[in-house]
Amino acid sequence: MDVNALLEKAHHLMKIGRYDDAIVHYDRVLELDGSNTTALEEKGNIYYSLGRHVDAIACYDAAIKINPKLITLWYEKGYALRKIHRYEEAVVCFDKALSLDPEYTFALSNKGYALNELGRYKEAIACFDIILESSPNNVRAATAKGIALRELGKNIEALVFFDKALNYNSINSFVYYNKALALRNLGRMKEADECLKIVNFPSSTNKK
Repeated sequence: MDVNALLEKAHHLMKIGRYDDAIVHYDRVLELDGSNTTALEEKGNIYYSLGRHVDAIACYDAAIKINPKLITLWYEKGYALRKIHRYEEAVVCFDKALSLDPEYTFALSNKGYALNELGRYKEAIACFDIILESSPNNVRAATAKGIALRELGKNIEALVFFDKALNYNSINSFVYYNKALALRNLGRMKEADECLKIVNFPSSTNKK
């Protein structure tokens, strides 16, 4: 098989979940063409799917050395770093992706999530504000902004964003849980308990 045929076969194997066989084919590609960033990136994606995040990062790093202008490599490396709690490094990667495309929403949102995880809430809010300006119904960004506001002690403002998220997804237990925390911070225990009932029994949310 030539490189293109090997890549096509490897991609098919990856799609049907035959990860070990796919890796074998990607390695064959790399034996023929050691600078093939597609093989390195997709091999990294397989490692990520298998929970082998460090191996995935190594693949992305190898591809970045070959072509540092491939935006998906920076995003995927940042995402893998986030999964293993290396948040500072993840932010650097997301910033690199955003330097290549300032409108890359996936990089911006994940930068915001990583900043929340670092306790850098004001910087995180700045990310979520940009997303919500163009996508006001973005449930994850609204929720994450609510979390950041709550952690800054702005519980009333946080509730606005949790409610906004629930307007678009009324059965989201994660949002109800975070709303309950804000309500407890405000001493509104009965309302908090009502939210937690929905967390524990989500199937009852839409019952009349």
